[in-house]
Amino acid sequence: MKNLIAILALFVSVTALAQRGCHQERIKRMMNTTPEELAEMQTKRLTLALVLDDKQQKDIYDLELATAKERKANWEQRAAKMKARDGEKPSEQEREAIHKDRKEKYAAMLDKQIAHQEKMQNILNEEQFDQWRKLKMKRHNRMANRDGKRGNRPQRHRDSNKGLK
Repeated sequence: MKNLIAILALFVSVTALAQRGCHQERIKRMMNTTPEELAEMQTKRLTLALVLDDKQQKDIYDLELATAKERKANWEQRAAKMKARDGEKPSEQEREAIHKDRKEKYAAMLDKQIAHQEKMQNILNEEQFDQWRKLKMKRHNRMANRDGKRGNRPQRHRDSNKGLK
């Protein structure tokens, strides 16, 4: 019986580590991808989904390039902070500062999302924009419902997204 429990525990831990490694591998690949490559991939994906013309493709590429450059800078900044911290836990004052900073960054992120949405609305026609919003919500829901990532948290904004499926 003890051997069975030990084997089961070993199997579960190996499975968990293997899944985590895949996630870390994907993060490393994204860190090594240039903003230009990210923008090109996103533009191609949207071109296939929304049937974009040449002008729309160029406008979306420019928008996605700016977003990808900003995202890449944020990743590098966060990685530098994590490396500088070197595994040490922050003090109480540092935690309060981090919490305040997180709130400010969240508000800024929402403002950027609104601006991005407005720019996409200007680039796309009405039908394409509706399809883009559906794609965006589908991706958001898929990310929010990943197994083992978010637990069983309730979705806070579920009611505001009705009718977009």
